[in-house]
Amino acid sequence: MQDTTKSIITAFNLGVWRRQQDGGTDKVLEVTKELRDIIYWDISKQYQGKYPDDIIQANVEYILGIALLGYILPGVTFYDEELKTRLFTLIETRLESGVQQPIEQNSQSIHY
Repeated sequence: MQDTTKSIITAFNLGVWRRQQDGGTDKVLEVTKELRDIIYWDISKQYQGKYPDDIIQANVEYILGIALLGYILPGVTFYDEELKTRLFTLIETRLESGVQQPIEQNSQSIHY
């Protein structure tokens, strides 16, 4: 499995895990802050000093968006493996295409 695919799955599953912890009862703004803190801690632990802070922050925000999909999606739709697979494929395709790709600047990208 490619690093990009692993990063997408890990981020999404972090959001799903967080929803399972609260049953979807916490406010999205609170969850967003908590997930951002977790993701920032993990990414900065791995990449601080190797990449400028703006690249780290861009990666945190992008990964946070994927994690929030994992948190929000189960609250608005039933689980569907085809939807999940298609969603991951679309995210990965967008990353590979470079269209508005916030995690790649100056040919440097970080994979969570």
